Amino acid sequence: MSTERFEKLSKDKRQRILDAAREEFARVPYEEASINQIIKNAGISRGSFYTYFEDKKDLLKYILKDEGEKNSHFMREIVLENRGDFWKSIREYTLRVAGYMKKGSIQQSINIFTQSNMMRRLVDWVEVDLQNREETEKEQLDWMMEHLDLSLLDVRGSKERLAAILKSAHIISFMALFNMLIHPDKDEDIILQEFNTQLDILRYGAGREVQKLTEAS
Repeated sequence: MSTERFEKLSKDKRQRILDAAREEFARVPYEEASINQIIKNAGISRGSFYTYFEDKKDLLKYILKDEGEKNSHFMREIVLENRGDFWKSIREYTLRVAGYMKKGSIQQSINIFTQSNMMRRLVDWVEVDLQNREETEKEQLDWMMEHLDLSLLDVRGSKERLAAILKSAHIISFMALFNMLIHPDKDEDIILQEFNTQLDILRYGAGREVQKLTEAS
């Protein structure tokens, strides 16, 4: 990941380097991305680049981590707006991101995702970055436990169960957004209807026992 020297740069200079990197990683596939182009656009020397990052892979990992942190903060804002109602929050999160995709306002982030083949790279890096990933997930889970209305979630006092519920809901959301991305001609309303159905199954369960208990009450 980035060096201490990079973190000590002025905010404007860090942002200039990251903007240049995002532009390049969004422009071409990762294998074709050029450090020379990045340093040219950022206005830094090649020597300086290698005092900030080990290599191109290290820089991409930083970009993806930064994107993930922005996404986490975005979700937190929505949770606070909905007073801790996770089910309303995950629906609103999905609708908002879908709207941003439609407007093209997050196109650069989407291009980085596709051009870098992010999912394969995350799998490749998971063993190396396991500790960092676990720390990030723990911090996010602790925040959610503090700010979510847990009376709306069947967590049964288990932190692990809450983590599983949140992860499952985010997977359902991701798949809906991914379907919109790879099937731009497909009716968005149909994809969102499928998303809502899957989320309801997660929320209320799919077993007949649950249905009988609901009807009895």
